[in-house]
Amino acid sequence: MPKNQKWINKAKGNTPRNFDAAKLDYLQEGLQRYALPSVREQTIIDPLFSTKNNVRNPDLFVNKLILIEHDTVKLHGELGWENERTLRRNADYTITGRPFAVVNADLAKELGLDEKNLVVYLYYHELMKINALREATKRIE
Repeated sequence: MPKNQKWINKAKGNTPRNFDAAKLDYLQEGLQRYALPSVREQTIIDPLFSTKNNVRNPDLFVNKLILIEHDTVKLHGELGWENERTLRRNADYTITGRPFAVVNADLAKELGLDEKNLVVYLYYHELMKINALREATKRIE
């Protein structure tokens, strides 16, 4: 095994498993209802990530395209006033060009929104932005 591959395997092993994995079942149910395949806790390695080992484990990876994170105020800060760790995560996804959406459990509850339906809406909202970017890029070229 090449030395670099050993480092990658070690980095994967050192990333913590998302502790809220049980809550993700409910979100996946919503995606499955619309035949949207999703993978939980897909390890992503990118040298541009700010983590010590350049690894991120998003909560859900939908249709091999869009990352979904499930946040709470207690751990991630208020929406719009995220804590430093959450800001770094979101910046990592933005810098590396990965489309992502955040389901904030507390905000959804406050607004009376069902998280299972919200995750489907956010997926399609991000997909719309991706399609708009592709169209804009075509026009510029």
